[in-house]
Amino acid sequence: MVSYEGINNAHPRKWATAADEWHALAKYSLDAAKDLREYGAKPLKDNWTDEVGATAAAEFERLANQMEAAYDILLAVNMVADGMTTTIETAHSTMRAAVDLATRYGLEVGVDGTITGPSPRNRMEAEEMGPYRAQVQDLIDQAVEQVTTADKLAATEFAKLANQTGVTDPTKALNDLQTHASHVQMQMLAGDIPVGEDPTTVRQWWNGLTAEQRKDMMLAQPVALADLDGIPADVRQELRGNGKYDRVKLVEYALANWNKDDPTDFGNNCTNFVSNALLHAGMKEKTSFWGGTTDDDSWMIGNRTGVDSVDKRLAYSDTWAAAENHQNFMLEHGGSEVPRSEVKPGDIIYYEQSGPNDSIEKGNTHHAAIVTAVMPDGEIKYTQHSDSYQNVSLEGRLPATEKHEGQQNVRIVRPNPDWY
Repeated sequence: MVSYEGINNAHPRKWATAADEWHALAKYSLDAAKDLREYGAKPLKDNWTDEVGATAAAEFERLANQMEAAYDILLAVNMVADGMTTTIETAHSTMRAAVDLATRYGLEVGVDGTITGPSPRNRMEAEEMGPYRAQVQDLIDQAVEQVTTADKLAATEFAKLANQTGVTDPTKALNDLQTHASHVQMQMLAGDIPVGEDPTTVRQWWNGLTAEQRKDMMLAQPVALADLDGIPADVRQELRGNGKYDRVKLVEYALANWNKDDPTDFGNNCTNFVSNALLHAGMKEKTSFWGGTTDDDSWMIGNRTGVDSVDKRLAYSDTWAAAENHQNFMLEHGGSEVPRSEVKPGDIIYYEQSGPNDSIEKGNTHHAAIVTAVMPDGEIKYTQHSDSYQNVSLEGRLPATEKHEGQQNVRIVRPNPDWY
């Protein structure tokens, strides 16, 4: 277990610097992979078509794959290092809150975390001081526990990644290594929250955080905070949104159902999944008495037969499961596009084709996903169907998408239904 003194002596800025350096290396590797393909493999394929040219082009592609896999591994290291930065900084705030509380009660916290104070003069005074000591101890225990948990997770993940430096398959590096590291980072931040503690400890923990740390926690772990006794009511309400639909329930649904079947299978269920999540979160359908599901200005489910081949054509409006229609409908009915710097959990990500693709017209929006977390450094995590992923990195996965599908214009929309 990490000690109180060890946490006090930890240097989160060093972790932050290391995370930044790993991130820079990752970007360098990705740029190298793109250059190898653009200025090596592609010209050879286009202009040198004999066996020698094909061999040379294949070698450039092999090297590009190595650099792309390195990008995913290095970004995975960055995520874990960022998780440690946040955990240590949060623990330092919690420990300062413990020391401040101890001072208020006439107690002292030693360098090893031991709580001392004047000897009670009688039994009544000892009983009165007991709860005060317990409150201080709870905060100290929270700080030690969260760093110990994060330390174990980070050590295990770093050891795993160190043994995977020989991976040259970008798909394996992305889907296995980077995705797992993203989940570990989320576990680390979840461990920073005193779930299961009494409301007094939770309140003192929350008040001990800086304003920036509270904002970071709201963006990274909205579900954990929303029903936690001790978190201020106005904070919990802010997490849930303006009452048009519950943003926390939207994220909860996505995280719980990311790998489960939708009620109706459209084949490509990315937007169907988003619509079902919004419906679960309380967004009301926009129905049409005369046109029903055929009305272009409706967002609704009609009468389902239970036969997918029939229902996907007749039982749903076009805005329900088609990304382009869904995006346009939300923007035309109160929603707004938000910059990445202002993204919150519960926003919707849309991929609009902006580069060449033989099967997707330029300007067409063809994919949708749900923002389920935003990290303290601004990294966006999303959850989706078709393919199914939970809490994966937008920055981390976008290069692979653009490699296979062409350049994308990522649009992020905050729905705000105006029909009720």
